[in-house]
Amino acid sequence: MRPSLPAKEIPRDDERRGPAPPPPRTAHAPGVLVCSFDAIPSPNLLRFDKGGGGFFLEGEEGDRRSAALLVLTGGGAPPGDVLVWSPSLTLEEISRTSPRPHHNIRRDALGGRPVSGITGLRALTRLPEAGLAVLRLGPPPTARWVFQGVRAIAVFSGKITLVDGEEAKLVRAGSLALVGDPSATLYLEAGNDAALAVALAAFDFVAALS
Repeated sequence: MRPSLPAKEIPRDDERRGPAPPPPRTAHAPGVLVCSFDAIPSPNLLRFDKGGGGFFLEGEEGDRRSAALLVLTGGGAPPGDVLVWSPSLTLEEISRTSPRPHHNIRRDALGGRPVSGITGLRALTRLPEAGLAVLRLGPPPTARWVFQGVRAIAVFSGKITLVDGEEAKLVRAGSLALVGDPSATLYLEAGNDAALAVALAAFDFVAALS
């Protein structure tokens, strides 16, 4: 059974504090699906010829689409890196031809920009042409955050808890959380100081302390 989070532990909007006002709770839940790295739904799975692979995300339809791969297991790039092709090829084309990505965003890169007032959260890059942001979460000293616009979170060490409506879903190292509706407010709590994750989010994502 999945753990449930008592209602009293979910902060109310008027109880939250942070450098920027958190987004209000939405009536609809994010619809979080948690799966292990080796059990990603096939429409979003890309594997390398040398072994390993990750979560594949295509940009919005129309104009010049972009595609991103969040590397989950070794092979073509270190786990936690994000490869971006822009404009996009389809998953089938990338799997068949293995073109060189236009961007390789390193999980441990020193670049990027910290999110103002939130320790442990950094935007590794924002790509307007892809409508995409890559976030590194942690390792935090303590973390209770709220997001809108996050589409996937891969946990590489430690654990986090995501609140899906009134249900708490634990995401351990080696697991990927897929957010069905990124427009919904998503609450996150780090389970320990070692928590480290990488997320794919919309270019105009919202993040605040909860």
